[in-house]
Amino acid sequence: MMKKKICSLFLCMALAAGLLAGCGGDAGNEGDVKDPQGTETEEPDSTHTGEELVIEGLGTDENADYTVEGTVTIAVDTARATDYEALFDALRQAYPNLDIQFDYFSHTTEDSAAEYLSTRAAAGELPDIVWDEAGQLPLYVSQGWVYPLDEFVADDPDFQYVPESLIANYTYCGKLYALPHQAHFEEMFVNLDVLNALNLDMPSLDWTTEDFATYLKAATNSTYSGMEKLFQIPTLVTSAFNPSTSQYGYNEDTRQFEVDGFVKALQYMVDLRAIPGLEAWALRRNSTGEETDYVKKFGSNEDNAAFDKGLTLFHGVGTWELADAQNRWSDKNWTCWTIPQSAENPGVMPYHVDHCFMTSSCENPEAAWQVLRFITYSTEGNLARLSMYDEENAGKYVTINQLYYPTTSNPEVAEKFLSLPGVTETDKYLFENIPNCRRFDYQKIVPSWSDVVGNYFVEQVNKATDGTSAMVEATITEAASLANPAMEKAWADFEATVTQVQQEFDSTH
Repeated sequence: MMKKKICSLFLCMALAAGLLAGCGGDAGNEGDVKDPQGTETEEPDSTHTGEELVIEGLGTDENADYTVEGTVTIAVDTARATDYEALFDALRQAYPNLDIQFDYFSHTTEDSAAEYLSTRAAAGELPDIVWDEAGQLPLYVSQGWVYPLDEFVADDPDFQYVPESLIANYTYCGKLYALPHQAHFEEMFVNLDVLNALNLDMPSLDWTTEDFATYLKAATNSTYSGMEKLFQIPTLVTSAFNPSTSQYGYNEDTRQFEVDGFVKALQYMVDLRAIPGLEAWALRRNSTGEETDYVKKFGSNEDNAAFDKGLTLFHGVGTWELADAQNRWSDKNWTCWTIPQSAENPGVMPYHVDHCFMTSSCENPEAAWQVLRFITYSTEGNLARLSMYDEENAGKYVTINQLYYPTTSNPEVAEKFLSLPGVTETDKYLFENIPNCRRFDYQKIVPSWSDVVGNYFVEQVNKATDGTSAMVEATITEAASLANPAMEKAWADFEATVTQVQQEFDSTH
């Protein structure tokens, strides 16, 4: 690896959305806004400066029906920091006959609309659209809260650009229940000062797990460690060892934990951890007297002290937290990079996807559908949302993020995304490989995911990684032998319930 000086601060701000912090909202709702318990809550302040948004071609979509009229209520979780005002302002411009209302809520526990929807359903007050959801779609479907979308997407030319893998993710018992609207990616933070100090060149965007190991080893000496913690590396790189699988070896197509790739990923991590000093955290295990090797090397016992002091080359980071990371890590010279892949299957990387859906109690499905289509995969809706970040509309909104990753491969949308200021080569690579990526957020789309993983994998993974690589295969194979029947039952029970829900829906619609 030849030396390559990188001296400029390069902050990769490719955030889609999802920080657990307050976000700006649309100021168009004139009525009271209530929280899930029915008490009035403060509507988010508008971040629009009042200048007209310029969006070429708005209101000229041949596949849209701009004549629909009536009231459509959109549920917005204010705990998710999503830049959406331009999208909703453009929606109002394109559909002048619609009265768009907002029901703002904030979850109190996990990042999910379950609490909100349960309360609203009990009161008979479900919204028409749930926007930017990152929760438990199988739960919502099994409760009968979600409107099937097949009749609406049929023969819609824009729908062909939604990746088939994502359509499959939101299809249960043969019916489509939700639509993706944005992607997020796991990324690798690269400390450019450490890279320069070690005379290392940047890796390629399609670098491999072998490359990653080489960099980690090269960055491990008496001063630096390759990475603070390796805990999440196995699940992040499982697809590099078996591109058909992702977290814990789960295969979306077979609905089984096929752990060959996951076992190799765990063995890979255990072998790296065995190299003294490569994982900073592992130095906490060794001590002489009152000080651990970690304290001796980094001078502190604070969590993530090595990384915070700029003494590690890599650190995991998600695109959804980059806006916050810019502030927290402003003292570092860093960039964002891809997760290592396999040489045989470049572009297969872990990603997260958020979705939107219509509720089954929607009184005006035709109008609600036009809204749902606009805010998810429609060409004009995506162009409107991306326009919030372009130079022509600079300063018209106070945005949290620099961009978001659309989940449509529509050529016009792709061209707009790639033209935005600040879009990096990493961003382009991630966006262009969305059809190749594997989900890293199965709790959103797989029934009982958290229970199955928690009951059968978490403890066993810790047991395996605390030992030697030779222990991994037996430990994880045993875990999968118990997890797979549990997952089969979870799917069977879920589908039996959904079949009943579908029959009830069909009988009333």
